[in-house]
Amino acid sequence: MRFLTPLLLSFTLLTAFQPSHAQDGDAALRTALENAYHNWRQAIIRKDPLAWASSITRYRQTVMRNSIVSERSAFPDAVFASGVQPLALDGLRLLEAQAVGDTAHLVYFGKIDLGQDRELVRDDVLKLKFLRENGQWKFDSNRITSLTNAPDVRQALKEGKRPEFLDTPEFTPPGVAPQVPPLCRVPDHKAGYKIQSFGYETTVSMNGFDYDPVGDGLAQQMITGGLVNGHNEITLKIKPIEVPKGEKAALQIRVYLLSNDPEKPGKEVLRWQVPESGAPDKITLPIEVRP
Repeated sequence: MRFLTPLLLSFTLLTAFQPSHAQDGDAALRTALENAYHNWRQAIIRKDPLAWASSITRYRQTVMRNSIVSERSAFPDAVFASGVQPLALDGLRLLEAQAVGDTAHLVYFGKIDLGQDRELVRDDVLKLKFLRENGQWKFDSNRITSLTNAPDVRQALKEGKRPEFLDTPEFTPPGVAPQVPPLCRVPDHKAGYKIQSFGYETTVSMNGFDYDPVGDGLAQQMITGGLVNGHNEITLKIKPIEVPKGEKAALQIRVYLLSNDPEKPGKEVLRWQVPESGAPDKITLPIEVRP
């Protein structure tokens, strides 16, 4: 059983352009941000944990640490375990360098080589995100927008036109850095849950972390901080929502112990569903795990 984490890939259809040529933005900002990215990239290539920790934002470092230890992997060793080389900026054309408050980004267009076969390398859009910490810009994350389904956009960019999508919220730094999450515990067991919530908007909380609400849908999620031997608790906040006429509300959650082998099924340790008497506004469910 495999519980998937979000990928830093976007498949957004980009459509509008301004007739003027693209601007490189502020030269000093571009230099500072590209230097920050270069420092992070070199740390990954050299597999240098100290250099990596000093070059990436505290927010991203904490998010990655929590994800890695929840997978029952070693931190920071797992950061360097994939062997995938970070993207080089050589040959890419800068579309924008922009900063708002303590947030900034660089947006590029060109051939994004992720190590795939050469004939599969296409001209796409790359966005690098940065946060300013203690007066210094640090790399946070990247996002690739595929233009496979937008050939007109790709062609217009090849012709040097400035895209209007740079003025959309998705391509505008938010201005405020995200709050750094707490460090999760190191679990005894990797764990996840599956939830189906129809006729209810359900928010799951566990180990001090809240997950995105699920309403009229299905979801599966890795549990940050996993499960420990002995007593654990998971909390559901439940809000009824309208159901289509003739349909019946239903809510069920199942929690599993997971193996690092994706072919091995999970072991169910909790199953709860709404009783016939109706759903409570909030319920905390115990999970007992034997060593």
